[in-house]
Amino acid sequence: MVDQSKHNHSQVISRAATILKALQHYPQGISITALAKRVELPRSTVHRLVSSLEQASLVIHTRQGIQLGAALLQMTHTAHTDFISVAKPHIDTLARRTRETVDVCVFRGQYSLSIDQIASDQELRVMSPVGTAFPVYTSAHGKAILATLSNEEVKTVIGDKWIQRTESSHVSYDTLFRDLDLIRKNGWAVDIEEHAEGVCAVGVSIQSSLAERYAIAVALPVIRFNKNMTEVTSALLQCQAEVEEVLK
Repeated sequence: MVDQSKHNHSQVISRAATILKALQHYPQGISITALAKRVELPRSTVHRLVSSLEQASLVIHTRQGIQLGAALLQMTHTAHTDFISVAKPHIDTLARRTRETVDVCVFRGQYSLSIDQIASDQELRVMSPVGTAFPVYTSAHGKAILATLSNEEVKTVIGDKWIQRTESSHVSYDTLFRDLDLIRKNGWAVDIEEHAEGVCAVGVSIQSSLAERYAIAVALPVIRFNKNMTEVTSALLQCQAEVEEVLK
């Protein structure tokens, strides 16, 4: 009886974790029905678990659907306090210089996970909620991190499953590896409408003695990208150098 109780408890935790991981891919929200289909669980089970998670502020229910809650997003931020506290003054400066949104991300295998953000002060701006998981090969920060790995390591990370966000997304190793070669040569990565239409970004990885792999990116609307890319990239590279100097 005790063993069965432990099994049931473990199963509940496992299913709740599966739901939370799935929600990372839907920052704008997802319906209970669609979420149940995504995690391959009965709708009634998902509804019950979501209700429990909502009571703990781990998820919220909005008009758009179920989203990650404030408590979980705060934990995501807190888990990387050491890096964020070191980088903060420099990304603040980067945000002021570029007047564009600055994202701080950490490598999570097939995904690049947003852990901190400074939003642009411009009326037309690019924003993704902290906690958003980006397919690692569709974002500037993700590709910047991938470029620090060997091509064989990249294959191990991505496997055979590709998520095509837009027509510009990589869906093969041939194009991705050409892109990564260019990133290794230049020292920075670009995302030209690869994750979302109308959105571009420039990203760099951060070399440090920390166990985690971090990246910083500047995201901006495509209408400002070509005009401002040189200045944005220069400011981002300066920020990278400053953060890496502190983390030596």
